[in-house]
Amino acid sequence: MQLPIEVWQGCSGYWQSAFIRENLLPLGHVAWQGYRAQGRGLVVCDVETANAASVNWSDAVVTYQARYIPTAAVPDYLKAQGLKTDYVDRLREAVQTYQPEGELLIAIAHGRSVEINWLRNLTISPPDCYRQVCNRWDEFALDPRADRRCNNDD
Repeated sequence: MQLPIEVWQGCSGYWQSAFIRENLLPLGHVAWQGYRAQGRGLVVCDVETANAASVNWSDAVVTYQARYIPTAAVPDYLKAQGLKTDYVDRLREAVQTYQPEGELLIAIAHGRSVEINWLRNLTISPPDCYRQVCNRWDEFALDPRADRRCNNDD
């Protein structure tokens, strides 16, 4: 018998896939917006919770900051996170070859650790995430008066 995702993640301490699942639309929005403005790059999320492994990701609201780092700045970010040079080189190659229209590269930082995920075969593509967030901006913006940050050309 396989345990539900929240149970096995809580036991093993692996919570990143649940975080991605619950936040895919805004993460895809950041990815597509960043790609359109700056070319290929990496979405970086700084998750702000005391114990991410014990969070019920389906119910809890967890604060995080997401930003887009363009290709040229990715090695510096990864080195600052303490990743070894050979790993940084492999990730730089991934950033240069991933397919932004259907894939997402994301670094999830929590405390002193960072995990890199290369999401492929997504059910919803980054351009679709972008459109959905733009169309439903009031659901995603903390401040209803905030700028939509969406280009209506899409």
